[in-house]
Amino acid sequence: MRWMLLSVVCFSCCSLSALADQPPVESFPLRSHNPFLQIYGLPAFQTATVAAAGEFILDIGFDITNDADESLSETEQLIIDGETSTIAISLRRRVHDRLELGISVPYVRHSGGFLDGFIKDWHDLFGLSNGRREGPDDQLRHSYVSNGTTLVGLDSSVSGIGDVQLSAAVPFEKLTIRAAVKLPTGDPDKLTGSGAADFSLGLYGSHIASFLERDLSLSGFAGVLALGDGEVLPELQRSVVPYGGLALRWQATAKFGLATQLSMQGSYFDTDFDDIGGNSFQLGVGADYRTGRFLWRFAIAEDVAAGAAADFAMHLSIRSYR
Repeated sequence: MRWMLLSVVCFSCCSLSALADQPPVESFPLRSHNPFLQIYGLPAFQTATVAAAGEFILDIGFDITNDADESLSETEQLIIDGETSTIAISLRRRVHDRLELGISVPYVRHSGGFLDGFIKDWHDLFGLSNGRREGPDDQLRHSYVSNGTTLVGLDSSVSGIGDVQLSAAVPFEKLTIRAAVKLPTGDPDKLTGSGAADFSLGLYGSHIASFLERDLSLSGFAGVLALGDGEVLPELQRSVVPYGGLALRWQATAKFGLATQLSMQGSYFDTDFDDIGGNSFQLGVGADYRTGRFLWRFAIAEDVAAGAAADFAMHLSIRSYR
């Protein structure tokens, strides 16, 4: 199933990239912040657009994600209940006609949070299920127990530098290849890192059409994430994870844009618990506003199918072009 989905995304990349020289295509730099999965090197959602020659692109992003999931079997128990806040500072620069280099440094905090009540009301408003949110509000408990042994146990607030990611992009006439290496700078015991290096490689394509005499941009990408030998549930971790995404953005006015995007990724763990072992589908919707050299962005993301995507997420970021 996941390989078929990624084949569709890859085909979309080739189809959407029919025009070579186009204005920049923007997206929300969302990624999965499931506390058991955000420790790996999945790149943030990007497009085929790279920095202009000699240009710096600085992104400062804040993501807050809330989960309330519990799964049981005869021998195992998984609980994901808490809030993850991430501040990421990312810098990219075009250093050659055919090369862009970048670095992203995240700071991660796991806590009980404060959004449980709001999310219950949000789900009620849109007729969504709150079946997994029957426990205490705003508590932190991330745990995995197998045969009576606690393999992961986190029940008090922790924070720290996450895994730093180094990236490179090579633009071609119609497509862009993006690669990244995630370094083991975080702490596996705090779920701020996996304890290993990961490598990702993806193919990106974009196309700009017109709707109501305004730019309508479409983007698609597909890639593969190779996982190092991590220290979080190593006996369950898989070695390769496919990923992909599709995005649609409309430039409603000269400064204001509306966008929606779908992120997809395969399973990280070999387990029957969909909360960490299932495929994930995360839908994001939001808006952006440009003032001079700055682009301000806000998005809300929800899981669109039972799986490993976070239950609810909000994203705020500012991008500066220098």
